[in-house]
Amino acid sequence: MKKILALLLTTLLVSSFFIACKNSNNSIKNAEDKELTTDEKEVIKKAISNQINIVIQGAKELNVDKAASVYSDDATFKIVNSDATVNDFATMKKAQGEGFKGLKSLNFSTIKQDFTFLSKDLVMCTWTGINEFELTSGEKMKIEPYVGSLLFKNKDGVWKIIYAHETTATPIPVK
Repeated sequence: MKKILALLLTTLLVSSFFIACKNSNNSIKNAEDKELTTDEKEVIKKAISNQINIVIQGAKELNVDKAASVYSDDATFKIVNSDATVNDFATMKKAQGEGFKGLKSLNFSTIKQDFTFLSKDLVMCTWTGINEFELTSGEKMKIEPYVGSLLFKNKDGVWKIIYAHETTATPIPVK
């Protein structure tokens, strides 16, 4: 009987510990949600949109350093490419540089940006756009839609992409 009572008390103690931890995490999440006003979210959206425009401009200039400057270069960065490969920052940047060599021009156009605020310093942006490019051979192609899920983290006041996942339609020739 004493063993059953001890087991019951231990179970209750452990259960109340887990419930307290769960409620504590909810309080933290709710506090983070309440910290951002609509105006603050608009400021963040604009800052992230500006960062995306740097990537787009760097791509248009076929300048891999500029295009990659918005991505975090730390060891935790990952990008899932449209061909199902997964790369770190250095591999991504090298692949972009090699890809740019085969292009005469490259232009991304934004159709839509959706923002999901995960915390005050972590925001997911789902970018939808069009990718038009011309190969050095003169062949013109278009990818519509081109979608990127971009996870931004505010690092020392600068929004950096810490994770990305790209999905694209099949490129089609343009006359």
